[in-house]
Amino acid sequence: MAEITPEQLLQLEEKQEKKEYNKENPSAVTLTNQIVASLAILWTKLHQYHWYVKGPHFITLHEKFEELYDGVTNWYDDIAETLLAMGAKPFSTTAKNVKYSLVKENEADKYRTSDVMVANVVKDFRTLSDAASKAIELAEEDNEVVLADVLTGFKAFLDKEIWMLQAFLGKDAKDGVE
Repeated sequence: MAEITPEQLLQLEEKQEKKEYNKENPSAVTLTNQIVASLAILWTKLHQYHWYVKGPHFITLHEKFEELYDGVTNWYDDIAETLLAMGAKPFSTTAKNVKYSLVKENEADKYRTSDVMVANVVKDFRTLSDAASKAIELAEEDNEVVLADVLTGFKAFLDKEIWMLQAFLGKDAKDGVE
């Protein structure tokens, strides 16, 4: 029997991916994998803000964006490793991250005001918090208690940062939530 090549393994994985990624009815694993992809994109976006922020709050925001991308790095790794421990395959290429991310980037953002940058991070964190809530619910339904626990910690991180960033903008934590 011939040994299966890495390319053949990838083809099998891609066939499975096409079957599994249903935006209307995601599983805990597929939605969590989209969170992983989003964290990769968010990491880059936060670096862009860290490097290009300007204005009277430069030092505060330069440090805050660094703190946030460090936090995102930790969650990216923790969540991906949780998927691996479950036998799932977290996205690990830029192409997959761009394709499946719930967070979008815009090169023109480097020219935005610092308040717009902060508001954009709040929007992205809310998107991921909402996705985490849904993934927690799905993980609990599937009795994936470790995944639910990891995602609950991740959601707590996001929600605290949303509160702090909203306070920076002079808003309440839930301002702007529909």
